[in-house]
Amino acid sequence: MRKKLEEIIESYRDEIIGFGRDIFEHPELGFKEFRTSAKAVEFLEKYCMNVEKGISVTGFRCTIGSGNGPNIGLIAELDAIPAPGHRCASGDKGAAHSCAHSNQLAIMLGAMKCINESGMLEGTGVRVTLVGTPAEEFTDLEYRRDLLERGEILHMSGKQDMIRKGTFDEIDMVISCHTMGEYPGRKADVNSTLNGFLSKRITYIGKASHAGATPHKGINALNAASIGIMAMNAQRETFIEDDMIRVHGIITEGGQSVNSVPEIVVIEAYVRGRTIAAVEDANRKMNRAFEAGAHAVGAACRIEDIHGYLPFHQCRDLSEVVRRNISVFVGDDNVLVGQKSFASGDIGDLGSIMPAVQFGFSGFSGNIHGSDFEISDEEMAYIIPAKTVACTVYDLVAENGKLAKQILMDNQPAMSKDEYLQRWLGTE
Repeated sequence: MRKKLEEIIESYRDEIIGFGRDIFEHPELGFKEFRTSAKAVEFLEKYCMNVEKGISVTGFRCTIGSGNGPNIGLIAELDAIPAPGHRCASGDKGAAHSCAHSNQLAIMLGAMKCINESGMLEGTGVRVTLVGTPAEEFTDLEYRRDLLERGEILHMSGKQDMIRKGTFDEIDMVISCHTMGEYPGRKADVNSTLNGFLSKRITYIGKASHAGATPHKGINALNAASIGIMAMNAQRETFIEDDMIRVHGIITEGGQSVNSVPEIVVIEAYVRGRTIAAVEDANRKMNRAFEAGAHAVGAACRIEDIHGYLPFHQCRDLSEVVRRNISVFVGDDNVLVGQKSFASGDIGDLGSIMPAVQFGFSGFSGNIHGSDFEISDEEMAYIIPAKTVACTVYDLVAENGKLAKQILMDNQPAMSKDEYLQRWLGTE
């Protein structure tokens, strides 16, 4: 069967790569992936797979197989990220696929086609569900706030919104993959961790006045923000190394006119960490720092905290299945195990309620999230991951899903869906 799976992937090599190139060249931001989603649905329907569309605005779901056995989810993220200056940057905030979600989508479509054509699910009672998830990148927040106000979404990320809406209720475990960024040669990683984070919006409110004639009558919100940022930086030495804290932000509104004392200044920031307790501790320090900036100049400070993503701790047993399979293609020595990443992803939210894995793969050049990010090795960036996913699913499916059932028995989730919604997202 493994040979058959590899042969099927090879037979669709040009289509998989061609699809990925097309999506890479037509990037769309989160909850705006209308073309991307339509192309993916067209691919699945072309091969007679039924698709549920329009989930969480642009998401979709497609299930193959039947029965009451385990349902294995495949995750395909759809969105790009602002990367102005990239050769494929769109007119919408310079969106580009500098995080290779375009590759992830092509990989999972190829794997889905392979699994369906192989017949591996027949008589097993196991199902496989591909979920196209929008808006993994936590960006373009004003647009998302507008969607929230209109009731089109309930949460700021695609997976969070889909969890709340029940998209994953019948799925028992999930497999995802993601670029490692720029690594020389053919490399992969398994069982890596990701940080969790909180997103912050800090609004300083001062008082406008003529910047040349009467600055003494104003209250400079930009000065308040500058002091707040310096106070934030002064906290860095207090962070414990093992907590893997990262604090960083941007000024999205820096004043209304050069000729006026800045009245409104807005900062958007992240607080990242290895555990929720570490994130919350660092966040308290950030709040004190930002509030101090306002106090120093007599401005007001309004802080809005939004739950970002949970830390991601992968299912070790699922990771081992992936490791065995990808080692066949890149060699044991080229598979990194147990890396700790400061990055974050909403796969962490899924991983809190079910066994989940997200393996990494190389095949790229330039900086991840940068304007120079490119695909340099299409075999590694598309074909090898697609074969790995198909073979991993086969291992889980074999003997009527014996391994999948064992993994589910041995790996209880950290929390139930209801606990997750209440404790993390603050909803019932």
